[in-house]
Amino acid sequence: MAQTPGAQRAGVRFPKLTFTLEQETPQFGPRVGRLCLTRSSDSPCNHVIDIPTPNFLVGTSRGVVPHFSRDHVRSANGISWINVPFESFLEHTPPVPTYQAGPQPLHNFLGFDSSKHIVSLSLRDPLDAREMPPNGSTHASALCMRGVRKVTLADWRSYVLKMQPDIAFALSDTPFTAAPHSQKRITKSIERSAAWLADLLRPVGSTINDSTSESNHTHPLNVFVHMAGGASTSARKSFSYSLTETLHGLEADAVKPLLCLDEGVAGYAFDLAVLHMRPAPLLAHNDRGRCIEIPENPLVLQNSESLAGMTTPDTASTPTSHSSSTIEPLSFLSLTPTLDELLRASLGPLPTLKPRLVTGVRSPHEILRLIRDIGVDVFDAGWVVKAADIGVALDFIFPVPSGHDSGPDRKRDIGHNLYDSKYAHDFTCLTDAFLAGNNTTPSSTSPVCPCIACSPVAPTSPIHHSKVDVQSHEAHSNDGVVRGQFLPPFTRAYLHHLLHTHEMSAHTLLVAHNVAVLDALLTGVRTMLLGHADQNEAAAVFSQEITRFEETYDGAMSVLYTARDDWKDVKHARGKGRLAREAQKDKEAQSVHSTEV
Repeated sequence: MAQTPGAQRAGVRFPKLTFTLEQETPQFGPRVGRLCLTRSSDSPCNHVIDIPTPNFLVGTSRGVVPHFSRDHVRSANGISWINVPFESFLEHTPPVPTYQAGPQPLHNFLGFDSSKHIVSLSLRDPLDAREMPPNGSTHASALCMRGVRKVTLADWRSYVLKMQPDIAFALSDTPFTAAPHSQKRITKSIERSAAWLADLLRPVGSTINDSTSESNHTHPLNVFVHMAGGASTSARKSFSYSLTETLHGLEADAVKPLLCLDEGVAGYAFDLAVLHMRPAPLLAHNDRGRCIEIPENPLVLQNSESLAGMTTPDTASTPTSHSSSTIEPLSFLSLTPTLDELLRASLGPLPTLKPRLVTGVRSPHEILRLIRDIGVDVFDAGWVVKAADIGVALDFIFPVPSGHDSGPDRKRDIGHNLYDSKYAHDFTCLTDAFLAGNNTTPSSTSPVCPCIACSPVAPTSPIHHSKVDVQSHEAHSNDGVVRGQFLPPFTRAYLHHLLHTHEMSAHTLLVAHNVAVLDALLTGVRTMLLGHADQNEAAAVFSQEITRFEETYDGAMSVLYTARDDWKDVKHARGKGRLAREAQKDKEAQSVHSTEV
């Protein structure tokens, strides 16, 4: 494949990622920190992007945040970290983004603001858990528009060094086949993931065709590693120990001057999408059975202290390779380990002063429990985007303000299904929770929710898309019009109308609103944890507020299931002529199939 590009030479200045905690915290438990990315520049002061944690990242499809234009991304103050799955560009060889030249090619190609956004690069979409062909010893399988592509280690290293992302995810041998997996497959997954990480951690100047001077033997990349091990606690411990063990011989020379793989790792990533899948029956006749999600369980992260007293292997007597020697036989493995146990098994042997990223969360309840029981720092916002896809405007707040508790009959929904006909004449704003928390009403000077749906703002200056626009607006720059005040919020009835008429702007407004609600949730978490000088007191109050949140809001998120059914009805009603007839035929066929089942 292509040789390692010139981006890897010493002339390119890669950004530096640092993570600090506001207070000294235990291995597991709620914590507040700061994730800082420093970009070198020719000016006297380097540019720094500062992200307080806990926080979130937003995923993309072909480099685009779903339903958002570039202007929407720039105006959303809550979006600071954007992840780009590179597999969506693999239908062309070489991938089109690799043709971008100049500094920060990934930012420039996709149009993201390098002064505001951290852009990370992963091979696969962490939310895509569809069954895939198995990986090989020297390649990982990726899915693009034209089918499955094999990406070798040299290919991925070349793409990363060419695109120069702020954060790069190392390849991981994750089995995307139906569980359970054999002990041999788990062992192979651990060994491959560690070897693929070591390949990415090789010094920038350590290729055959590059200069190997001492100045080039540096590690400029900010690498996150996917924590391997699947649903086995012992396998996860083995992979973590393989990151911290001291390397010797050729393995040490390959990543020199690093003494162990963990020294080159900037953070740890956990993909929950695969763990949330229910194992397929052995005699299943429908492949869809492999992709059924486990329903949200309020007790999924309980029994947090079950591993607190568990003995760990003695590092002095541990063999050089833990991946094949410390994995328990399948007969001894727990059949139903909780997410809490799996994440603790991975993080137990590792240092605490590195960020922890979790993708594939499904609810605000799960986010709060992962912060409380594990100490997760960054989450993905995929679930709030999916809620917007089916017409749900999220409406919750943390901590729950007084007087906003659930009623005696049922808990509050986490949002509003705007496909429902009851919103056809509801001319209120999208959020009730924010109003309860602020005891105010929307106005032109005091917004309740900062999103473009609840607090639309007229642009203070014309939006220029070309030089012609610049020239045409120069004469009207001083028109005396006062701008910057908030316009009336878009109502639920208006979005209900947009959804039923298939207007794309409906989903744009909903994504902006849902992202703002998620940002407010995590802002409330940080404010609460920093509001107490005593760390134990803060953790106790935080736990009480989580319990109150769970008692107030529906953890089963039934509104999403109702909205999905209403969305399907509107989808089938779309179209005229042949399209409408085909949609009706499809709907009738599904109805007959459901009746037979």
